[in-house]
Amino acid sequence: MRSTSRVTTTLATFLFVSQAPQAEFAKNPARTRELIHQTAARLGPEGAAKAVAEVAYEYGEHPETAAAHMRACLRAVEATDFQTYVPAPRLAVTR
Repeated sequence: MRSTSRVTTTLATFLFVSQAPQAEFAKNPARTRELIHQTAARLGPEGAAKAVAEVAYEYGEHPETAAAHMRACLRAVEATDFQTYVPAPRLAVTR
């Protein structure tokens, strides 16, 4: 059984709720990144929670297609190179 990171799962969830057809992002990493960024911006600060709720709704309404679509989203995210920003550690200021 393969393990998927939380970051990969969250990015795939954003891609899933972007409502883009698989053909639009499956072989296009730039479009995958663009769709994820657009969806995150659209959903706002509580985006991850909203995206999970949308995914749950889709699994309830369309179980026959939701699992295959999520697998495609996971594959697309795994095939896309994401640069993660990690802030530099802050130094304590003493007076």
